[in-house]
Amino acid sequence: MLKVNPNLDKIEISVIRKIAEACKEYEGGEKTLINLTIGEPDLPQPKKIIDETIEYMQSAKLGYPQLGGMIELREEIGKYYREKYGLSIEADEIIVTVGSTEGLSTAIKTIILPGDEVLTPLPVYPGYEPLITLAGAKLVKIDTSNDNFELTVETLKKYMTPKTKAIIVNYPSNPSGVIISKENRDDILRFAKENHLYIISDEVYSEIIFGEEHNSFLQDEYRENVILINGFSKSHSLTGWRIGYVIASKKMRGYLIKVHQYAVTSASAISQKGALTALKECKDISSQVEIYKKRAESVYKKLKDANIFAIEPKGAIYIFISLEGITNLTSLDFAKKLLEEERVAVVPGIAFGMDNYIRISLVKDEDILNEAIDRFINFVNKKDRE
Repeated sequence: MLKVNPNLDKIEISVIRKIAEACKEYEGGEKTLINLTIGEPDLPQPKKIIDETIEYMQSAKLGYPQLGGMIELREEIGKYYREKYGLSIEADEIIVTVGSTEGLSTAIKTIILPGDEVLTPLPVYPGYEPLITLAGAKLVKIDTSNDNFELTVETLKKYMTPKTKAIIVNYPSNPSGVIISKENRDDILRFAKENHLYIISDEVYSEIIFGEEHNSFLQDEYRENVILINGFSKSHSLTGWRIGYVIASKKMRGYLIKVHQYAVTSASAISQKGALTALKECKDISSQVEIYKKRAESVYKKLKDANIFAIEPKGAIYIFISLEGITNLTSLDFAKKLLEEERVAVVPGIAFGMDNYIRISLVKDEDILNEAIDRFINFVNKKDRE
């Protein structure tokens, strides 16, 4: 066989996708399958976005979009960050990407070299490590369990080496729903600046936060250090539209856009129109956030009442449940048995670097989520009796 990139042998298909695929085997049985694996919002896409995008498609000549994204969309993104966070963001500091995933890939390809080390707190979204590995670098996972799963500078310092190049942060967190305090955010930013480190901040859940303010890592005085990744998949349920963006300093954007251009040329003009409508006419998603908050509170209370520990989510669309004292099985085997016996599909914590947890997605109506948790508790109690 002809040779390929040898780093591909170190990468496997996501465990999340594997479990999601395994669900097909259990569909149509006597007990209805409840799939809580993929973090795909079940709330409808705003009708205004669909209607205006259809009108745009019918009236416009859909040629190649502008490199880096439609100027109107980039200006609207900049305006949003200026109004919400008081930041000085301009259109020439933004690249519209094919989902936030492409933005993340573009950032890593731009700044990470073979032999570099990239730090990230546990639990960690599983999409980061394969990209780091392909770049010939190493992802170093930081244990944050003693700090309520929030990254601090004190912990960060323990993992620093001369090879450290960047830090990836994801708040609100997938899978834990943990947010970061302003104090810890500021400490980490200062640390990165003092040590000449990049921060790649994945803020795709920034709009889904429960009762508190989102502390974005994008701050004017640290613009040289931060590359922000965001998108519309979670905030506006536009998962299939594959539309996101990167914000960085003007100089960094000049490097990022070279990688972006030769990977995808540009994001779809159709999706960009949808994103523009989302920002201009559908900014208020408070009613959707309230639904996720109510679901999170309901599930968390149900677990707590059953003496099952879970990290209390402050944002995002997940709950991360501890298996400590519940089972001696690996999280993958536990998830497989739960699926087989109770027809409830969850993601094993090993996917996020923590084998003694499982993740559930809050992407079903509250009554369905309650049924899933009832089945989960029944499964746990049954195992206790065996």
